[in-house]
Amino acid sequence: MNPYLITSDPGIDDLVALVLMKKLTVGQNHCLIASFGNAPVERTGVNAQEFISFAAPTWSYREGAALPLNGTLEHAWPDYFHGPDGVWGVHPKTDRRQVALVRDYPKYQHVLSLCPLTEAQKIMRRGPLEEVTIMGGAFHVAGNETEYAETNIAFDADAAVHVFCSCSQTQVKVVPLDVTRKVFWSLEKVKSIPEHSPQSVWIKTLLLAWFDRYNHAREKDFHVHDPLAVYLTFHPEKATWVTSGVAVVDTGKRRGQTILDARLPPCRIALDVPEASSVAEEIFTILFSRDSQ
Repeated sequence: MNPYLITSDPGIDDLVALVLMKKLTVGQNHCLIASFGNAPVERTGVNAQEFISFAAPTWSYREGAALPLNGTLEHAWPDYFHGPDGVWGVHPKTDRRQVALVRDYPKYQHVLSLCPLTEAQKIMRRGPLEEVTIMGGAFHVAGNETEYAETNIAFDADAAVHVFCSCSQTQVKVVPLDVTRKVFWSLEKVKSIPEHSPQSVWIKTLLLAWFDRYNHAREKDFHVHDPLAVYLTFHPEKATWVTSGVAVVDTGKRRGQTILDARLPPCRIALDVPEASSVAEEIFTILFSRDSQ
């Protein structure tokens, strides 16, 4: 098992994903890097440190980017999905003062990116990595930030261009909306989360707050975008992958759109999850079964 640099902008589904990462890598100490994205970094940083203190006290923390590479925020914060603080006001009772802070990126060879690619781009500039998994992109479906672009790519399209153009010596897996939109939990499923640990109670409360406050005219169920990226990092056999380069449109109204392009360094892109409901159930079981607490 390898330690990971995890770039994240917690974020409701990010926090569920981080709990899943903890359970799939028992005993491993990762470094969590908070970025802008679902909220300003001042808020996502608090959420990240609270997660570490509450659920993963041996992990380390580093504050990441506050702005995209070009220094300009091009999109509004997605308060409509995550609330103004990223978690609809649901914070675990914990003391984050004991979280281990690091100044530089640990020299780990595995990266999990659950946020805009600003941090991944900075990490990759140090040299080739062994593996990078990216939750981001939309290839054969519409975007969720714009008609064309998925949020993590749209928030820093320039960083995404760099990542996909400079990954020839790194194994890159991409988990886009094409598959994350197929894996979800209903309100009834979330209500069934057992309350046999403080961690389960916290996640259940967080998800129920989302169901209560989100405008469900956009989507009815809770799609496990970031948790699926974590899950497929360790269970790639559950998805159907294609090998292709990834081009990112960096100008005009299609800015942030991702396109399969064989001329660029090859990545593995998940384009289907044939047994999506079973995968949703397995993620749920790993997170909430008593044996996994």
